[in-house]
Amino acid sequence: MKRKLLLLVALLALVGVGAALADGVGFRAKTSRFNPGSAPVSDASSWVRGAGVPGTSSDQGLVLLMSATVPYPPGASADATITPVKGVVLTSLGLDHLIGTYCTNGSPRWDVETTNGGVYGVGCASGTHTIAGMPAGWERITFSNADFQTLSGPAWGGFGSAGAKLTFLQVLQDEAGVSVLDNLQINGAMIGGAGGNHGENGGENGGENGGENDD
Repeated sequence: MKRKLLLLVALLALVGVGAALADGVGFRAKTSRFNPGSAPVSDASSWVRGAGVPGTSSDQGLVLLMSATVPYPPGASADATITPVKGVVLTSLGLDHLIGTYCTNGSPRWDVETTNGGVYGVGCASGTHTIAGMPAGWERITFSNADFQTLSGPAWGGFGSAGAKLTFLQVLQDEAGVSVLDNLQINGAMIGGAGGNHGENGGENGGENGGENDD
């Protein structure tokens, strides 16, 4: 597994990675890179064949790579933005993570933004981690209300509350490292899991937070 991951990282570092779309039930994840200050870093976000959870009908996994941490502002990150989410009330959140790839309480993390002006971070290292029922090397992480870090605005109101109505939702890597994820879970819908379809759209995309792309 380590050899496969090293080869994957080397490939992403050497070639330009186009944006990709991954389908869930009612949601899509659009990969992009955010580097408004044109920092001299290597960053990549893409669904990569053979990198996902084994045994599903789609074997693509979401690879997020940052060669260095860029202090904010301006910051830099590798992203996957979920659409459409405006007006959706968030009731659950989770993801699958390849054990041994990067995972801290800061990155990768969910960026949750709500209609009441709240901005929240939900880090990979938080949540409930379980390997039960997962293929070797993978864990499933599910998040609770206690895992939400308030970055600005009002305190997190809780899943299913009026304060959980979304304006923006993204998973991102903004610390130096490589994360491999799959089965992004939003309100019970899985993006990248069994039945998920992935396709390259041939370009880089900025997130709804005004992110710029680097070439």
